[in-house]
Amino acid sequence: MDKAVFIRESIYFLHRYMMKSLQKQAEDHGVTIPQARVIGDVYAHKIVSIKQLSQNLKMTQSTVSDIVERLVSKGFLVKTANANDKRVVDISLSAELAEDINESILQIANESLTGVLNLLTPNQQEKIVEGMQLLVSAVKEKMKAEGMDNYQFFDILYFSNDQNNKNRI
Repeated sequence: MDKAVFIRESIYFLHRYMMKSLQKQAEDHGVTIPQARVIGDVYAHKIVSIKQLSQNLKMTQSTVSDIVERLVSKGFLVKTANANDKRVVDISLSAELAEDINESILQIANESLTGVLNLLTPNQQEKIVEGMQLLVSAVKEKMKAEGMDNYQFFDILYFSNDQNNKNRI
């Protein structure tokens, strides 16, 4: 198998595992997968309309509207009139959920990966860390060469040049 195909498929597999872990946790908290998708999209965009949610999630507006109503009644989402167009309703996370969601998502993701890493020896874990650092560094170089201006955000999220990020794993 070609190395690029193997790496791409491996990343896709790991991404699917992470998403399934998040979905399982959402279900354990009484949130359906479509509801979790809506919450995720609102989280990503901060403020969004039903129409935007519908387009982003490839769901009908009536389906999204029903999901939003359920999430509003559970106290997860808030609906407010749009300041510029009173016909539009803005959807955002409730203050409680917004506060909890950052920590929860990271905690769930870290717990999932920690469980996987615990199946490996410390030496194997270090090889994975080194391999990921090499791959991310190469991606950053490629992005820079292609003129992508936003490559810096990878430093914040993943691997900056300092050693503090080793403690994240």
